[in-house]
This record gives sequence, C-alpha cells and structure tokens, in this order.
Amino acid sequence: MEQPLQLDALIFGGGITGLWLLDALHRSGHRAILLEAGNLGEGQTIWSQGIIHGGLKYALKGRPSRASRMIRDMPMRWRRCLAGESTPDLSSSTMRGEYCCLWSLPGFRSRIGLLGARFGLRVRPRPMPQSERPTPLRNWGGPVSRIDEQVLEPHSVLAMLADQHRPRCLQIDTRSGLEFLHDAPGDVTTVRLLNPETSAPLDLAPRRVIFAAGGGNAQLRRDCGLSEHAMQLRPLHMVMARGGLPRLNGHCIRGTAPWLTITSTLDCADRIVWQIGGQLAEDCVDMSGEETIARARRDLKQAMPDLDLSATDFSTYRADRAEASNAARRPDGPVSIAEGNTLTLWPTKLALVPMLSDRVMERMTEPAGFDFDDELLQDWPRPTVALPPWERDVAWTDVHSASPAST
Repeated sequence: MEQPLQLDALIFGGGITGLWLLDALHRSGHRAILLEAGNLGEGQTIWSQGIIHGGLKYALKGRPSRASRMIRDMPMRWRRCLAGESTPDLSSSTMRGEYCCLWSLPGFRSRIGLLGARFGLRVRPRPMPQSERPTPLRNWGGPVSRIDEQVLEPHSVLAMLADQHRPRCLQIDTRSGLEFLHDAPGDVTTVRLLNPETSAPLDLAPRRVIFAAGGGNAQLRRDCGLSEHAMQLRPLHMVMARGGLPRLNGHCIRGTAPWLTITSTLDCADRIVWQIGGQLAEDCVDMSGEETIARARRDLKQAMPDLDLSATDFSTYRADRAEASNAARRPDGPVSIAEGNTLTLWPTKLALVPMLSDRVMERMTEPAGFDFDDELLQDWPRPTVALPPWERDVAWTDVHSASPAST
C-alpha cells in the first residue's frame, strides 16, 4: 500500500483487555485493529481462575478501601454481559459456576475475616444448607457460605470475542516484523509491519496507540522510547489437580486472607481439573514444583479433611501478574498511562477490565470516519486462542510421588 492505513486506534495485545476494548471501539464506530504476537490470551488471561471478584480479599481485612469500592460493582456488570443484557454479549460463554463457596479454618481471626466479608461486600455471602454443599464440605464442622461471584471459562470468553472480531485481529512478529516511527517518546506516527507469512509490508497510521499486552507492555514501551519501569511483575506458583475430584469453586479463609482459592473445569478428556491459587500460590513462588505439590496436598487435607486424593495427579505452573508499578504492592484498581498518543493499560484484576475499557473510551475522540475494506487484510494470518495450562505438555505427578513439603 502506498499510503498508510489510517486508524482511530491500534491495540497491541489480545488478552481479555484488548479484545474487550476492541469490541467497545468497533461498536462505537471507531476503526480499530488488534495486533497479537502469540496466541490470544497467552499469559494472564488464560492463566486466570476466571472468578469475577467483588472485593472479597479486601473485605476480609474488615476495613473499607479504595480498592474494595472500585471492584464491588463489577460482578453485576459482568453478570449483565454474561446474561446477554449488556455489551459485549457474552451469553454464549461457558461458565465454571454461578457462585463460590466460602469457608474458614477455625480461629478468631478467620471468624473476624468472615464477618468483614458479610458487611463489606455488595455481593454478600449467604449460609449454605448442608445438603447444598459440595461433597468435600458436606461434613465441615464450621459454617459454609455461598457468595454469588460467577466463575467464567477464560478460554471460552476469549474465543467468543475473537470469533466476532476475526477480521480485525492480526498476527504479527514483534522480533523482525514491527517498527514504530515516533516524533517524540510515546507520540507514534506510523507502525510498520511485515506479514509473518508473506513478508508483505503494511504501514498503519493510528490516531491512538494502545498497549494492552500485559507483560509485553515493557518491550512495547521501550520500542516507543518510553520507560519500562512503569510496570512491575508479581509472581505466582499455581497448582493444578485432576482425577477423582468433584466440582468446586470457592475460597478457604485463614486469618484475613484467602488461603486456598479453587476453581474447577473440564479438560479435553472430560476430567475435572482444579486450579488452586490464593495465598498458597504466593507462598510457593520460591519452591520447586515437588515442594509446592506437597504443600498443596497438605493444605487441601486441612481445608477439606473428607477429600480423597488417592486418584489425583498434580502439576504446577508459574504465572507473572503484570501491573502498573506500585512499590511491588497490588495497585488499587486499573491503571492507564497516557504519553503522547499512546495509552498503556493494566487492568490489575480480570474483574476490572470493563472499568478500564470505560476509561479508555472516555479518552477517545469522535471516530474520524476512516473507511477501508476489511478484505484488504484478508491475507494476514489470524491469531488463535491460547491453550489453558492443563492442556499443555506439562509433567503430572501422582499423589504418592510428591516430595515432602518444606517448612
């Protein structure tokens, strides 16, 4: 093409933030394209447990915070989208569950934490009769509550949004097929691409450049002359379990924090798989996989004494949470940084993606009325949705071969 393709917005990153924003821009009449270097959702979105949090972690501490106020309306916002009553319409998405269970280990601090949850959340826990509890909690001696935080299947949501916007999602090669031309740091005039399959060039002239690539934002910012220190990474060491397990989505509380957060899904062989996070995933960052599995076995038996793990295999994966820099602490809410015509985005939590999208839309000017045929890009490869961690080629350890947990 002799002239650059003019765009209202160019999005880098095909996770839930980028795809949600692409949908909002398209519906508002903006000409937008999304670029993805790997697979859609690769990283934080596909690693996530899919819980639409309403501020439980903050409420457990018994004091209102800016973070809890920002997130408490998000479950209802997502619920409307998942019911097809608001945009984007996510009604065909697969759900892991309509609620989470909430129970705590014995102790005064845990009881205080649960009391804070009852009074600090807009979506409040309600007692679960014994007959309605999941099997591992049927005989639990303490109270078990239900909190109406929906649990979605991240792969399903990504696939649904990607199918709707396939003409506007392009696969790129960031190592040898991407160049930024900018007049000043963050003030991008042209983005030069090479088709990864044909090496055909394509110049784009976006009015707004949006970085929504999670951990990839650091390199994109460097390429535009911006500081990479605006971002921090906080690691997790997540556990997966499969085989002989019931469906369960919930939080086991110890003290004033979610000690174990468990969500369940089905793998390609129709086996129930648990993703296990919470404080466990933070505590085990410096442990080996064997030590982490042993710690998870011990914690699960303490949280659910009736749980039978004799037919269960375990694995782990490491995940980095990419966030705006905040002295290694979690930011209170979603963050957007505007520099030149560039916006860098970090949602902080999955539940806050709609809020972040709203903020970006407030910054957008009226569509310029650029007109081009989507067929001009039909020769470009399209990215596919990333596989969830339990479907990858990872080592699984049976329960009898795990090493003892370290102290």
